[in-house]
Amino acid sequence: MKVIGIVGSPRKNGNTNTLVQQVLEGASEAGAETKAFILNDMNYRGCQACNYCKANDKCKLEDDLVEVFEEIKEADGIVFGSPIYFAQFTGQMRLFLDRCYSLVNPDFSSRVPAGKKAVLVGAQGEPDPTAYTRVFEEFGGEISRFMGMEVKDTLIAAGCAAPGDIKGNSELMEKAKNTGLNLFK
Repeated sequence: MKVIGIVGSPRKNGNTNTLVQQVLEGASEAGAETKAFILNDMNYRGCQACNYCKANDKCKLEDDLVEVFEEIKEADGIVFGSPIYFAQFTGQMRLFLDRCYSLVNPDFSSRVPAGKKAVLVGAQGEPDPTAYTRVFEEFGGEISRFMGMEVKDTLIAAGCAAPGDIKGNSELMEKAKNTGLNLFK
């Protein structure tokens, strides 16, 4: 089994990445090979709306996302992580998600093999964990519809604005690890 993490936070040691790493650690303990991609450290651009990917089986842009898209196709599980900035995923994550258009055929069928397990991870300064539920529900619905992924869990670090705040929430840290341990059960 292989599980990858895609982190849309600009903070390498932030709350989102910490939770993604916990899920990956649990998956690793369960025997999965794991790998993480920190979007903020990668060189890529947003979708150019050229429709090259509809006449070809890949995006025209040859940048750091080429590897990520190959890993998505090969992975059995994917952990998508982004903090909430101004009531939505970060710009880094949104640019990446727009580029996922290249993973969809012209007839809107997926180029990604169906049946992958997904985990959604988020962090937000807002203490109400339900404040941005719609963002995660919408994204979960789209990856299910366009890529045939099954969302196994959504983990929200509410009230966590400063890097490292999540480490004080032992219950959520344990839940993240258990999510990785049980991803394929």
